[in-house]
Amino acid sequence: MAQGGTRVMHQRRLRAELRRIREGAGCTQKSVAEAMGWSTSKVIRMETGVVNVSTSDVMALLLYYGITEPDRTEELLAISRTKEEMWWDRYREFSTPDFFNFLDYENSASEIRHYVGFVLPGLLQTEDYARAVISGQISDPEGIEREVQIRLRRQELLANKEGLRAWYIIDEAALHRWIGGREVLMRQLVVLKEMTEWPNLSIRVVPHTVGMHPGLMRRSFMIFDFSADDEESIVNIEDPHKDKLIQVDQATNSEFVKRFQALEDVAADEAESGKLIDSALERVRMST
Repeated sequence: MAQGGTRVMHQRRLRAELRRIREGAGCTQKSVAEAMGWSTSKVIRMETGVVNVSTSDVMALLLYYGITEPDRTEELLAISRTKEEMWWDRYREFSTPDFFNFLDYENSASEIRHYVGFVLPGLLQTEDYARAVISGQISDPEGIEREVQIRLRRQELLANKEGLRAWYIIDEAALHRWIGGREVLMRQLVVLKEMTEWPNLSIRVVPHTVGMHPGLMRRSFMIFDFSADDEESIVNIEDPHKDKLIQVDQATNSEFVKRFQALEDVAADEAESGKLIDSALERVRMST
């Protein structure tokens, strides 16, 4: 993982282990619910991540499954007690639980694949460009600055060039959109070109000359991959009003993985993409 396990990831591992124990014991979700005096929907929600698994529920389940080995029970109970503080906790009153789950997944990912079609990716934005983007979505000055600071803090994930790996595919239109005005866009394109040299990043552009392509007229999306073999990918579909995290629908996740692969097929290679960024920068410089 990029920076160690976080709460959401601990809960995912706990749910996966409890599901494996249940299946190994030959129990169904319905039979467990009946034995525990719970609704079947509670067991389903616990195993799919709709709700967190409490320490008391873990203790009750382990007792029911007959898991008594001290080391194993203590390991699972310790995971259920995990409540480490994260940097974004100070902002919790200002946003939704889904957004902070997104931050937790982003912070835990070992690899990110991100396609954007309208503006440049958040983790690659300069402060002024980010402020211009966010100002187009909310009007409260304090809220704007808070969102800018969150975005800048998130960018520290990429600053550690030995950690998170990220692949970006950007529609060429995003290079030419005057977000923040001429000077802001010029600085942003200079920084973007510099980032093409970072060893942990791949930045590729889908040229206008491609015409229709798998990402055109669709929402941007991000795929989180994790280092553990038993961790499935998670997709975040970006929306101006409310992003959507897809955690358990593996068929849908697979669809987005295939879409990203299709975009890789039509995107310019990294060298040619660098030239497209240079061309966009020169066009802005020459404008009046």
